[in-house]
Amino acid sequence: MNSKVLLTGILVIAVSLSALFTLPTVDQIYAVKRIYDAPLTGENEVPPVESNATGLAEFTPPVNDSIKYRINITGIFDATGAHIHTGQAGENGEVIADLLTSMKVNDVSYGMTVRGNLSDSSLKGPMEGKTLEDLVAAMDSGETYVNVHTAGHADGEIRGQIINTEKAKSTNSTLTE
Repeated sequence: MNSKVLLTGILVIAVSLSALFTLPTVDQIYAVKRIYDAPLTGENEVPPVESNATGLAEFTPPVNDSIKYRINITGIFDATGAHIHTGQAGENGEVIADLLTSMKVNDVSYGMTVRGNLSDSSLKGPMEGKTLEDLVAAMDSGETYVNVHTAGHADGEIRGQIINTEKAKSTNSTLTE
């Protein structure tokens, strides 16, 4: 009987140590840094739209041939579309990636969240046949924006230019030095 208790104790300790060392590694794998942001408002639409809705789209750099994204939206519960478009601030452009095809979660208390992954095959319009590296180059140069569409605003209710937050931080720190 004592050997069974000893064996059970050793097994419990082994499982506990395994979990202790595995969980931080799993957290690091899934804690991919999102360095591209697009703050979304109706004022950014072209022409501007009067809307109480806001949002934030976040994108990771490409890892394993995939860009992960998340869009948190407040004030919109039934988006009809969400896309990445080509175009500088103040100009409208073509759709180059559909963001609403992936998982979306509606929360009646505030709005909705959209999550998903982009790959080379996700690109369309002027980006069709190109790679995620081409998309990243366009994002880095300020030539892309996120647009969220609704039934009431078919051309877009909230919009925001995609910016590289790391690049913006380094530019700001250089300017203040």
